[in-house]
Amino acid sequence: MPLPRLVSTASFRLSALYAVLFGGCVLLLGAAAFWSTRSALETQLTRRIEAEMTLLEQEFRSNGIDRLIATVQQRTRIKGNLDYFVLDTAGKRLAGDLPTTDRLGWVVFDGGQNAGGEQSDENEAVRVLVKQLDGGFRLGVGEDLEQVGEMEETFLGILASALGIVLVLGIGGGLLLSAAFLRRVDMITRTADAIIDGDLSRRIERTGSGDDFDHLSATLNVMLDRIAGLMENLRQVSSDIAHDLRTPLSRLRQDLEEAQKRDLSAADFKRVIEDAVAEADVLLETFSALLRIAQIEAGTRRSAFRPVDLSDVMRTVAEAYAPAVEESGRTLRTDIAEGVQVGGDRGLLSQLFVNLVENALHHTPPGTTIALRLSGQSAGVVAEVADTGPGIPADERVKVFRRFYRLERSRTAPGSGLGLSTVAAIVELHHAAIELLDNEPGLRVVIRFPA
Repeated sequence: MPLPRLVSTASFRLSALYAVLFGGCVLLLGAAAFWSTRSALETQLTRRIEAEMTLLEQEFRSNGIDRLIATVQQRTRIKGNLDYFVLDTAGKRLAGDLPTTDRLGWVVFDGGQNAGGEQSDENEAVRVLVKQLDGGFRLGVGEDLEQVGEMEETFLGILASALGIVLVLGIGGGLLLSAAFLRRVDMITRTADAIIDGDLSRRIERTGSGDDFDHLSATLNVMLDRIAGLMENLRQVSSDIAHDLRTPLSRLRQDLEEAQKRDLSAADFKRVIEDAVAEADVLLETFSALLRIAQIEAGTRRSAFRPVDLSDVMRTVAEAYAPAVEESGRTLRTDIAEGVQVGGDRGLLSQLFVNLVENALHHTPPGTTIALRLSGQSAGVVAEVADTGPGIPADERVKVFRRFYRLERSRTAPGSGLGLSTVAAIVELHHAAIELLDNEPGLRVVIRFPA
């Protein structure tokens, strides 16, 4: 994957920013630790020199200059001990090997040069405490700063290494993260390009990691499934309109042509007009049903959902259709629980059960029993419309929800084939589930509303 593309991603920039910020924190903490450690070492060094100076001053006051010279010479020979010098009143060295100076107090000799600017054999910087003794003698006690310098070099090396590791890991991690990010983006892009080219079956591959990209892929796949379903419905509707509406339009045109060719009486002419108006009404009703289904599927009415007494809705439908059912020689039975409520649109729910009852009336023979049932359960609400008619074959039950689809035995019956399509649209709008089952004999339509 090209490096310029990797470094231009938001994930790399974020990783690089975190690496720089973390590196800055490491640098600040390292500097604080460095100065604290150096200060502690210098304090320890100062206390050691001052303690040694106090002991030697006591030695001088107690035993004189000769004893002081002997003690300094003895201590000079011990490796790892402090450095010293003892000078007489003329500034001549009496003992020790420290660079000499005329100054009193704390003096720092740089490597290779003493405090007076003269060259020294010492290569390391030395910190010296110089005091004037009785009789004009001068005593110097010092220690080279090699230990402090080594500590500084070691600490700075560790700090530089840590800072380098942080930056390398941060930038390297950013590159790896960017590569993974771009792979997922490219996967989505390829799927989108394939869909743009017309392959609506393509879906975004999921890794199963459960991360944000995986959730996004799942959501986009659901959206694509929905779009594909809508496109399939659109193609189906276009095809069904072309096939199913062609017949009544052709019949209407044929009747009008025959009426035009014949010399009709006023009564015959009126009859032809009445037939044409009836045929046009069927076509208009079909288009109205299609428009209702489109409006339902758009989901715009979901914003007006309210708690609906479904028990009252089903009782109202049963009472409205009871006379028609009885006149047709059929029987209507109800088993509706009281006070069952669902969230939804009362008008659409009424239309749902009206369509199911009319479907049972139109496609069952006299003597059929039609039953409406409603029960409230902990998992949700279950509504049923069942009949003891001929039912629907198992392999046809999914197809009957398609627009204009009609069973072979029902093609001569009046209707547009949109009743169950409207039912399916209303059920989906209410996030419910519909199932067609065998009533042994007949059909049992089960609708499950969510709790």
